[in-house]
Amino acid sequence: MGAKSAADAPDLKGEPARNPRTPPWREPWTSLPGVGRWADLPGQERFWRIAYVVSQVAVRGLLALVLLTVAANTGVLSSDGSVAKRGTALATHCESTGPVSRAGLGWYWACDAQITWSDGTETRKKFLNSELTPENETRPEPVVYRKVRNSADQIAVDKPMPFVGLGYALFIALVFATFYGVRIPGLPPMPAERRAERRRRVRLQWWQPLALPIGWGLVVAGGLGTASAATGRSVLVIVFGFVALIAGWFVSQGRRKYGVLEPKVLPPDQTRRFGKVGRLLVIFGCAAAVLSAVTAFPEWLNVISAVAVPLAVVAVGWRLSLVANRRSGGTDLAETASNRTS
Repeated sequence: MGAKSAADAPDLKGEPARNPRTPPWREPWTSLPGVGRWADLPGQERFWRIAYVVSQVAVRGLLALVLLTVAANTGVLSSDGSVAKRGTALATHCESTGPVSRAGLGWYWACDAQITWSDGTETRKKFLNSELTPENETRPEPVVYRKVRNSADQIAVDKPMPFVGLGYALFIALVFATFYGVRIPGLPPMPAERRAERRRRVRLQWWQPLALPIGWGLVVAGGLGTASAATGRSVLVIVFGFVALIAGWFVSQGRRKYGVLEPKVLPPDQTRRFGKVGRLLVIFGCAAAVLSAVTAFPEWLNVISAVAVPLAVVAVGWRLSLVANRRSGGTDLAETASNRTS
C-alpha cells in the first residue's frame, strides 16, 4: 500500500476525503460510448453516472407533471383575461383519463361539449381535468369566453377559483424547481464516513437547513391565504417565502459546488448569545402566532396565512437554540477538524 497523496487528504473547508478529481457523473459526456473518457471509466462508475442522469431526467419529468397538475386544478390556466360573452355547455361525450394526462397527475373526466352562447351562436370544445363530468350530459354548465391580451382566448367553466393565488405562487416556485432539479439521496452513493461527516456539519449549521422548508411552507400558506379576505398580507407571506427559497437555492448551489463546509467555530460567549436570541425568538414567535390566530379566527385560510411568518420565526429560534446547545455541549465539535490539537 502506497502513501496517500495530498489530494486524498481531508479537506478542512469542504467535505473530507473528496475525490481528487471531479466525480464521473458530473464530467461532460463524450460524443459516443466507448470513445475517450467514457472508455476509461470503471463499470461501477459508468453505472452511477447513467443512474444519476436518468434520476435527474425522471425528477424533472415528475416536477413538470406536478406543475401541470397544480396549474390545471387551481385555475391558473383558465383565469386570465376579461369576460367577453357567456353561455352554457352541454357534454356530449365523456371519458376518464389518467393517471397521467394533459391535466397532469390523477384521474379526470375529459368531455366533448356543445356550447351555446347568449347571442345564439354555437361552438364545440373539449373540457379537461373534470371541468365537465357525465352529469353535464343532461345538466348544462355555465361557461365564459375570456379575451386574453397577447395570448390565445380561453373558454372556461364559469365557477369560483378561490385557489388561483396558490396556483400562481406554486407555479413560479415549481417552474424554477423543474429546471434546477432535486437531488435524490443516495444517487450517487456516499461513503459512510463522508455521510457521517456531512451530517455532523449540517447539525451545526445555524439556519441553512431551514431555508427551503420555511420557503415552501410560506409560499403554500400565503397562497392559501389569497382565498381569504386578507389578500395583501397573504401576498407579503408569499414574498417572504420566495426570499427564503432564494436563500435555500444559494445554500444548495454551495453544497453542489463545495460540499457542506465546515461550520465556523464561534467563541463560547457568542454561541451563548445565539442561543439566547433563539429562545427569545421562540417566545416572541409563539406569542405572535397566538395573537395572529385569534385575530384571523374563524376563517381557517386566513388563520393559516396569519400564523405562517410567526411559526417560521419559532422554527428559526428553535434552530438557533438547538445548535447553540450542540456547540456548547461539544459533542459534535469534538470531531471538527479545525478543533483538533496535535
